[in-house]
Amino acid sequence: MSVGYSRKELGKLHKKFFDERMDKAKDNEEAFQRALMSMIKAMIDVIDANNQKIDADVKAGLKKKTD
Repeated sequence: MSVGYSRKELGKLHKKFFDERMDKAKDNEEAFQRALMSMIKAMIDVIDANNQKIDADVKAGLKKKTD
């Protein structure tokens, strides 16, 4: 069973979101806050995607077991 994203991949995604937000903003304090919020949203999205994948894998495994 695969969980979806590795820690290394998550780190790269978070860094990408942070860098994009920092590049777009002129005010460093505001840029940091926006980047932080983007990272939190990305983490929630990734956790949700991983949970959906695990759920699908478990359902497939249970279906396979009952067949």
